[in-house]
Amino acid sequence: STTSLGTATSPEHRELVRAASTFLCKEMLKPPSQVNKSSLQPKDWEEVEVRMRNLARLERVWGKSGAAMGSSSQLSSAGGLSSSSLSAGGEERERRLFAEALRDGYVLCQCV
Repeated sequence: STTSLGTATSPEHRELVRAASTFLCKEMLKPPSQVNKSSLQPKDWEEVEVRMRNLARLERVWGKSGAAMGSSSQLSSAGGLSSSSLSAGGEERERRLFAEALRDGYVLCQCV
């Protein structure tokens, strides 16, 4: 449920959401011809793409800024800013988009 996602705000939780999002984007947003699973039809792929569009856009931003910033847990341990002070709103948005993409299990069912 999305309520359980809204309660945790640790840097480790944010990293887990990002790692799961990155994995799903890499695995599920390949064109149908490149997907390893023969059961994923073009129509199914299009539906997955629509459901993951916003999450994929956010993940592309992480890829660009992640290398320059480092992980939020590294920043915290080095005495820098924690993820909560960096952007609590951004963290909430990440959790919300992750939950929306996976809300009814359709994307996960296509993944297996």
